[in-house]
Amino acid sequence: MDQTLTGKEINGYQIGPLLGIGGMGEVYQAIPPDGSTPIAIKLLRKDYMADAKLQQRFIRETRILRALSHDNIVKIYDHGLIDGQQLFYTMELITGMPLSTMMKRQEFSPLLYWEILRQVSAALAFAHMNKVIHRDIKPSNIFIQPKGNGLHVVLADFGLGKQEGVDQTMTEMGTSLGTPHYMSPEAILGEKPNAVSDNYAIAIMTYEALLGRPPFDFEFAHQIAMAHVTHPIPPPIDLRDDFPTCLEDVLMKGLEKKPEERYQSVKQFSDDYLACLKALSNADRKKVYHVASN
Repeated sequence: MDQTLTGKEINGYQIGPLLGIGGMGEVYQAIPPDGSTPIAIKLLRKDYMADAKLQQRFIRETRILRALSHDNIVKIYDHGLIDGQQLFYTMELITGMPLSTMMKRQEFSPLLYWEILRQVSAALAFAHMNKVIHRDIKPSNIFIQPKGNGLHVVLADFGLGKQEGVDQTMTEMGTSLGTPHYMSPEAILGEKPNAVSDNYAIAIMTYEALLGRPPFDFEFAHQIAMAHVTHPIPPPIDLRDDFPTCLEDVLMKGLEKKPEERYQSVKQFSDDYLACLKALSNADRKKVYHVASN
């Protein structure tokens, strides 16, 4: 990756290594002006600064993160312009790995995944309480860090987020936003985003974590997208005949095609998941139900 800013000073921040390049931004490690704990600095890529819509999206993410102070949501510290030309904000440095990487490296039992689900659900419930819809919930936007004897989960990347009643941008009908594997049917059809669409994505991730694969995984993105609209979700019991019935019930309700038939809050989803977990035997809650590869 191009380390064009590494070693430079920006607004008093000493810029360290490039950590990653996303859809519209670059993220570097940096030392703040007071020389304290390293942080991360995200900059809108220079080649996008002429795009008013992308500028607005970056500013939206900054504003949303400033409004959301929660232990499981990435913390923002500072924001502004570099030399009056390039948008940036600074945030906590996340040292853990994305859930997408963890999913490739290990298998999840219902009990192990609960440690992640409960924290993601708490973060998303807080965002929804503050009228913020994430709109891009997926494993690569969830970071896992060790904390004591457990895990600390951080929800990040609110670049597609929308604050209801405040943000009137990015709401045009017929425009779909997100990642096909985790998009709800209504989001794919370009309908107005809502919290229940985020809840669908949480249920998709849970399905994938427990079974080792998402419900739909075709070759092309448009095939995956349309499957969410037209294809029934493969019941877990059809993939693993020993899959717990109560967990299947939770997943299938979370993945209803019609938003009104789905869980209306992420707390309801996580509460039902926990109730099922408690009802399982110790062996079943620690069992791995991943589907064997073909």
